[in-house]
Amino acid sequence: MFNSITLLGSSSGRNAGDAALIAGIMDGIDDALGKSLLYEIPTIRPSYIRDNYHNKTKSVGMMPWHGSIKMFGLPTYNSIMRTDLSLIFDAILFDRSLYNPLFNYMWSVSKMLSAAKKKGKKMGLYNVGAGPVDTKAGQDILRDLAEDMDFITVRDSASLKLLKDLGVKNPNILLTADAALTVKPSDELRVASIMKSLGFGLNEEILGININAYLDTWVRPKLGTDVKAKRTSMGKERFLSIYSEALNRFLKDTGVPVMFISTQHHDVSVTTELMSLVNVPVKKNIFSNVTYNHYDVKGVMGKLSMLFGMRLHSTILSASALTPTLGLTYQPKVADFFNTLGQGDLSLSFDNFTPEGIYNHLVKGWDNRASIKETLKKMIPVRQRDALIAASLVASLSKGESINHYFENQKVSASLNS
Repeated sequence: MFNSITLLGSSSGRNAGDAALIAGIMDGIDDALGKSLLYEIPTIRPSYIRDNYHNKTKSVGMMPWHGSIKMFGLPTYNSIMRTDLSLIFDAILFDRSLYNPLFNYMWSVSKMLSAAKKKGKKMGLYNVGAGPVDTKAGQDILRDLAEDMDFITVRDSASLKLLKDLGVKNPNILLTADAALTVKPSDELRVASIMKSLGFGLNEEILGININAYLDTWVRPKLGTDVKAKRTSMGKERFLSIYSEALNRFLKDTGVPVMFISTQHHDVSVTTELMSLVNVPVKKNIFSNVTYNHYDVKGVMGKLSMLFGMRLHSTILSASALTPTLGLTYQPKVADFFNTLGQGDLSLSFDNFTPEGIYNHLVKGWDNRASIKETLKKMIPVRQRDALIAASLVASLSKGESINHYFENQKVSASLNS
């Protein structure tokens, strides 16, 4: 029986999406096992882990004075060796700045988990998004890491395809969904209090806007071009100019109040700049996870009439609250999420990032928000059940049961080796 699990991913509490993933994983596994496990979580911000979850958690320090360079160090390795199972979550399996442990965790965890595997430790990839990996070194590391896993669950078909294309032979791989889909929002009284403090009513139409500080620096080359080709970023000034021109036009037409939602601490500055460029006399304010936690973020998103989101988990938390949601594809994973809902046309490519393109995207979403919501009512429960399959799988492992049937049902093993 499992009594403890190490969770390996982004866990600073500075990103509401990462924080929500942790909540979804812990709640899902505890519910599947019918007991509360201890979760050891390597983090640079122990206070967030300690103060913002109702689960049993233990912070594992990964600052230099703990003998660690971010995740790479003895504290994380000792946690892996101490607990019954280690799980990689989120989207840390990419090769940008591959050998820089301050930015990239994939190389770090691959070294530690490889050593732990030789000592018989159990490990898995839990509802992950894999890639991008453009270098041979990154591809080799991801392939070897995947082969070491006792099981792999991926949140989208693009991640599954990537592992297939890399030649992964591990038969225990399954297509599931993102763990943050199952996170519960703060209670209604708490949400009502937050909305009031922001100056918004519970029953008024509100447009939500979420952007991130990466802008277009992660955008992939156009289809048919060299995948390793560099794309020159438009820069912050042009990004904000284009976005604000479209947003002002939309707000002038509709007169709808607008809430700017930052789900990552370092997005607050650029979000505030965009808000300052709104010159239409509508109600506006900023809501940030600097002050509120991931449960609050989902609760507030559930009160919006529509969200136009850029960060992946802003769109996941919004859509899972059944709020009509549009996306801006700064990374392929954003488009992948909308594809899993059968709503791929709701994520705008940066190839269409023009004042006219953004305006038309907003108008189309706003005019069709009722039908978008109806689709979410059908699709989100399905995706939530898919996300919880990974928790059931962990419960089966804990009980010493065979897990073969999880993979036979979807015949993913056959597809990987075809």
